Amino acid sequence: MHLGFYYHVPVVPSAEGLKIPAYLGVFVDSLASEVEKLTIFMHEANDYDTMRCDYILKSKNLQFITLGLKTPAWDRFLFPWRTLFKIRNAAAECDVLLIRGPSPLAPSFYNFFHNQTIVVFLLVGDYIDGAKNLNLPSLRVFAIKLLIYRNEFQLRRKIRHTMTLVNSAELLMKYRKITSNIHKIKTTTLVKADFYYRKDTCIENHIKLLYTGVLTLNKGLMELIEATSLLIKDGYNVSVHFVGGEYDSKSKVKDQLVDKAHKLNLVNSVFFYGYLKKGEELNSMYRTSDIYILPSYYEGFPRTIWEALANCLPVIATSVGSIPYSLVDHKDALLIPPRDSKSIYLAIQEVITNSALRSTLIENGLKLARESTLEIQNKKIVAHIEDYLSQGSRAHR
Repeated sequence: MHLGFYYHVPVVPSAEGLKIPAYLGVFVDSLASEVEKLTIFMHEANDYDTMRCDYILKSKNLQFITLGLKTPAWDRFLFPWRTLFKIRNAAAECDVLLIRGPSPLAPSFYNFFHNQTIVVFLLVGDYIDGAKNLNLPSLRVFAIKLLIYRNEFQLRRKIRHTMTLVNSAELLMKYRKITSNIHKIKTTTLVKADFYYRKDTCIENHIKLLYTGVLTLNKGLMELIEATSLLIKDGYNVSVHFVGGEYDSKSKVKDQLVDKAHKLNLVNSVFFYGYLKKGEELNSMYRTSDIYILPSYYEGFPRTIWEALANCLPVIATSVGSIPYSLVDHKDALLIPPRDSKSIYLAIQEVITNSALRSTLIENGLKLARESTLEIQNKKIVAHIEDYLSQGSRAHR
């Protein structure tokens, strides 16, 4: 099969090869290993995005077709022909186009190319859910929501006519109302080298709390710092460690978190590492930490949970998005309500003091992670696509 793939994360062409953010890079390389040829249709990175492109694609059966520099989301949504017209011949050579979304261009890929080849969607999130938590000036929020709802309307019209893959039970339930040709898979970054077994954590005097992901306030990071303060006041020897960067160079979330730490006298208990490379550098943080915490206001199902589980970290996460559909409370993870620092505090306290609970979370979490590797999930993606082709999918276009 000659598979085409699009997602709006950019690529950096270099003398060393094609550089891409690692979380997507390992997915692309794994996907390439399951098909005869993989063509990636992707934007080129601007100066800021280049800093995140730390992984060099390794596959030999991979072709890169540039979509040019990544323009603002509104431009890609309103004027998709500027981007897609130039790739019409290369897109037609693919047996299938796998379009990862949500993305401003996702519906337009179907509009432009469904008469030339098969278009399949891979949905890994929900812009509508995210729009509920925008912390921006009201006029800008209105404009963003207008584009998001229009994009969602267009996407719904397209997925009625093709196969759709989703990465969460929440998305499965949402789109199953309008199409029966839908399947759930897990989007993950896990490979064999990411697994690390240990029987227990929280066995030293000092307890390291870990968050990995984008630094944004709707991840509940202020509440995590507040919970850390409560723990220290109660005599627990803890520190919280943030791995990840901000969405763009204009964001000041780290500054706000640092100010919060200063106000709570936590300067020596809150640490920031920026982006760490996937693999040994990132895994070392998981393996030297005691508890992983994701106190988001909303989520799909984040890959960072799989990474933590694979490294035998007990996980505390908010019961939002697809998380409660994928993890059982007090079996696979501790699930808590969002926007509640006291709940974070109580959950951390429970994990620290209850060794039997930690053992349960570690063992069950590791089992779940082993079922969620790239090899397993990408084989499922390709199998679903091949089955769709064998059923005469061209009749659905």
